[in-house]
Amino acid sequence: MKTYLATKNTPFALDVLLEGAVLTYKIYESKERQQIGDLNGEDINGRKYVDLITEWRGDYAVFSELLHERSINLEVLRQHAEFGDRASFMLYAPNGFASDGMRNMLFQQTPNLYVATIATKMDAQAYHATVVQAHPVGHILIPLKTSPTSDWSIGFNVADPVLAKMDGDLQPEPCVTLAMVREETLPVVKFTGNTETANGIKIDFQIQNPDGTPITGHNAEVFIEATSGYIRDRRVMTVNGAGSTLFRPDGLVSGSSLKIKVGFKHFSGTDDLVMTVA
Repeated sequence: MKTYLATKNTPFALDVLLEGAVLTYKIYESKERQQIGDLNGEDINGRKYVDLITEWRGDYAVFSELLHERSINLEVLRQHAEFGDRASFMLYAPNGFASDGMRNMLFQQTPNLYVATIATKMDAQAYHATVVQAHPVGHILIPLKTSPTSDWSIGFNVADPVLAKMDGDLQPEPCVTLAMVREETLPVVKFTGNTETANGIKIDFQIQNPDGTPITGHNAEVFIEATSGYIRDRRVMTVNGAGSTLFRPDGLVSGSSLKIKVGFKHFSGTDDLVMTVA
């Protein structure tokens, strides 16, 4: 499973373990060396730093107290009400940006970013700053409903990649932001052509990777909508990643322009097709 680390958070130590389908992450308090000073000095509770520190990760001291722990069975996540094609499940923790004062129940929930934002079309940064008012510690990214967990990705926001410790099967890659990871790894639907037929205009589309390579080994339910005219099939299950629908410009006069959009249930409009009625 691909793992990404974005340098965007307050300092804490992160341990991540994947055992079979069970993902576990643990968070420990951490401080930079310059914040501690004399190791024989005491914290605000009168405890000596030298007795609290279990290890050093770069210039960060890791403390023994476990602040947060959560385990998620990834196969059970498939039963989540918001599970679907192109999903990004958010992981929250009582540590990190704007987490103080949040209700504990938030830290045990795993909402889908795209379900939460589809109505407003807000980006993740705006959504977390204004609606949740707390930022996630990580994301679980699912390309398609039929994708095996080995094709999923996980990403975490940390202050410094050196603070994250992964098990042997997880080899993290640095990234600028997890938003960029979502855009560069999760699939899209693209129009691939249209043909005049006796029954209307046949419009073809294909599930693709962001780099434009077609996805043929998995299928998805594709959603189509038009600003005007008639779409025969507004929901199409692809075959080998490809699908089509019929469009008729019913009620439109010559020269009228319209737009047809294609995408997934919770992530619409991955491609636009602008047409002019002949």
